[in-house]
Amino acid sequence: MKGRNILDTNRLKALISFDVMDTNPEAIYDEITSLAASICNTPVSLISLVDDKRQFFKSHFGFEGNGTPLKESFCKHVITDDLDVLVVEDTHADKRFQDNKLVTEDPNVGFYAGASLTTADGHRLGTLCVIDYESRQLNETQIDGLQTLAKQVVHLLELRKAKKIELDQKIELEKKGRLLDNIVSATGIGFWERNFANDTFTLNPQGIDILGIDPNTVKNFTTDDWFKLINPEDVAEVEKKMLQCLQYPSKDCSVQYRFLQKNGEFKWIHEKGKVLKWNEAKEPLVMYGTLQDITEKKNFTTELHRVKNNQEAMINSTRDLMWSIDLDFKLITANTAFHELIKKIQGEPFNEGDSVFSTSVPSSITEKWKSYYTKAIKTGSFSVKQKIQDPSKFWTTYGLTSFDLMYNKEGEKIGITCFSKDITSEILSQQVLLSAKEEMQKIMDTSLDIICTLDEEGYFLSINRAVEDIWGYAPKDIIGTRYNELIHEEDIISTEENAEFVLSGNKVVNFENRYVHRDGHAVPMLWSSNWDEKDRVYYCIARDNTEKKKAELQLENSERRFKTLVQESSDIITILDAEGNFKYVSPSSTRVIQISPEEFEGQNAFDYIHPDDLERVKTQFNKITQNSSIKIEPFRFKNKLGEWRWFVANVSNQIHEPSIQGVIITSRDINDTRIAKEQLEQSERRYKTLVQEGSDMICIMDENANFTYASPTSTKILNITPEQFMGTNAFDYVHPDDYNIVFNEFIKILKVNQVAIKPFRFKHGDGHWIWLETIVTNKIDEPSLKGIVVNSKDVTTKVQHLNAIEEQNAQLKKIAWTQSHIVRAPVARLMGLVDLLRDDKEKLKLEEREQILNYIITSADEIDNVIKDIVDNTINAIDLDENK
Repeated sequence: MKGRNILDTNRLKALISFDVMDTNPEAIYDEITSLAASICNTPVSLISLVDDKRQFFKSHFGFEGNGTPLKESFCKHVITDDLDVLVVEDTHADKRFQDNKLVTEDPNVGFYAGASLTTADGHRLGTLCVIDYESRQLNETQIDGLQTLAKQVVHLLELRKAKKIELDQKIELEKKGRLLDNIVSATGIGFWERNFANDTFTLNPQGIDILGIDPNTVKNFTTDDWFKLINPEDVAEVEKKMLQCLQYPSKDCSVQYRFLQKNGEFKWIHEKGKVLKWNEAKEPLVMYGTLQDITEKKNFTTELHRVKNNQEAMINSTRDLMWSIDLDFKLITANTAFHELIKKIQGEPFNEGDSVFSTSVPSSITEKWKSYYTKAIKTGSFSVKQKIQDPSKFWTTYGLTSFDLMYNKEGEKIGITCFSKDITSEILSQQVLLSAKEEMQKIMDTSLDIICTLDEEGYFLSINRAVEDIWGYAPKDIIGTRYNELIHEEDIISTEENAEFVLSGNKVVNFENRYVHRDGHAVPMLWSSNWDEKDRVYYCIARDNTEKKKAELQLENSERRFKTLVQESSDIITILDAEGNFKYVSPSSTRVIQISPEEFEGQNAFDYIHPDDLERVKTQFNKITQNSSIKIEPFRFKNKLGEWRWFVANVSNQIHEPSIQGVIITSRDINDTRIAKEQLEQSERRYKTLVQEGSDMICIMDENANFTYASPTSTKILNITPEQFMGTNAFDYVHPDDYNIVFNEFIKILKVNQVAIKPFRFKHGDGHWIWLETIVTNKIDEPSLKGIVVNSKDVTTKVQHLNAIEEQNAQLKKIAWTQSHIVRAPVARLMGLVDLLRDDKEKLKLEEREQILNYIITSADEIDNVIKDIVDNTINAIDLDENK
């Protein structure tokens, strides 16, 4: 036997799998302990489950407490000694228990008998035990009864486990179903089905919406109707793709076409489909497919080509240099100005895919540019200014080159874009301006705000000493630095957009962004700036906005909490006056009961309460004048659709609060929870009535008719317990004369879903035969059953009555045939005498007439006696049948 050791891992896992430890008492287990105590005539009976530390009493009849420590356990010996039954007739005389605390102290156990609770896998979970305070003995019948009840406990635990697993699977299935519905709905993809037999289409709601057709016409929508709405320019391509798809074996069909909408415009559709059902002649029967609206994508592609052409024209028209290279420093593309410069330097331009390093250029220049490219790959965007002296012309020029990383759609680096322009004139003019503004610097340094100037490219030209207090940098560290190198990364785009706005001639006041302090923390800034077109310089004043931001954040948090608690809550929050009139309703009312707050204006809350709940709710509500808060138990409230929804409410008295002056009610919709609870209770009652307390017997068999489950009603109907059926074959109980008929009907279930088997004889537990009428249902593919469900009803009385009626009818037919011959003679004689009198015409004498009348009376009496005999014989036949 498995799990002989208390600490055996597999045994403990088996116990845990039942999820029964520390659960509440259940009546069905209490009934078993009560029955065990009665059978064994003991005052105490327990269902004890033993883990690695203690024993837990799932049911305790005649004993207080729900468990004991493992060291005091009697039941553990059933596991450690690998016993099916342990009987200790005198605990004081048994060395194993004579020093046990339960023996030496209260409750002074004197006798113990425990039957092992053993699973089908052989794991011992504990015992069903009986206890007495005096030593005693059990007879064999009592021990057998105790073991039978122990098997029933294990069976109940298995059923409890199976029911929980089934419930968990159902919940998971419903969850996946809802998820699938949400996914289908979220994709916006339409699904369609085409039936070639009757030339009809079936579309889901997304498909109907994409095609823009009237939902009422979908049932009559044919292939011709579909082709009439396709743009004539696309019909030939659609027909071609469709014919290819209809050839066996089918291939996936994918086609794009324009479909006419109600407003006269065409929508681009991307359709995919495939034939999934064919007849024997390899002709298509059913085709399935999807629809997707790609109008926006088509329009975007067209616009993208137009923009690309315009961009190329703009890029090639500038004298600035533009080029891009891949991560191996090979040219991807370049504008005309770049190619012209390279041709001038080395005699020929670079081709796409060529290295951008030429042997005709000095190695020092090559190494410098390689360092720029490498820096761009490692650090991202940056710019460099270059001072270029041409000895042959005796002048100096300046250039500004910017480097930016390129990424693919997966966010991976794929290359570098480069832009270079001549900034000589700007540099010279700025140098002149700098010398003229040195005097201004002294004045600027006295300001608590940052005062600075920047060139067109965003490089700081000057800045006052306030930058040390606000950003932590000395002015010399900032001058010559581009502003976007100091800005918080999340604010770069908005700041650059603002700079472009200022550059276009607009003055900006109170623009907000964040600069990164030298120690790494973000500093909120408030900017005012304008662009001097003549000097080509930005003039800016920036103020530390930290304190203002803190105040705004506090206000924002307060508003967010209010919105979360009141406006976006799943509860409805209302304010009523003392008479119940609405003063305020939270926006959640629209979502919960489809009534907007505005619709409640001027309304009374009690007008929406169900009449059956009105008096109770009013009574509770009126108590608020004497209480600070009350709770209103579930009541029904009418929604916009006129439906009654169940709510619970908490009421708070804020009448004397100046900012409220009313009664605050927080209401929660519990309708779905209440309905689910009622449905669960009804389901459990139906299950108990139909399966456990029904008049029918329900069994589950495998394909070979071996029992895998039998309902408890088998004991009542057949005097055979469910445990006795386990592992036996159903045909072992069928009467030999009925075997072939029942077998031929049973094997049909492997081909059809359900079979009804007419009454046949089935062996009772006492040995006699009873008649059963059976319905067999194939549930082999049902995960929760995996077998054949058999519903059987005892129709013995019905069959006996039918047989009795048939025998009775035969007796009556025999009586009728026999007596009809006896009746026929006196009737014929009587009719002849009557005809004689009718045709007499007063020729017969008086004594002859009297004689005829006497004959008539005699015949009538004879008929009367015959009828009495018929009645008596019939009654005797009926009595005979009833006696049978």
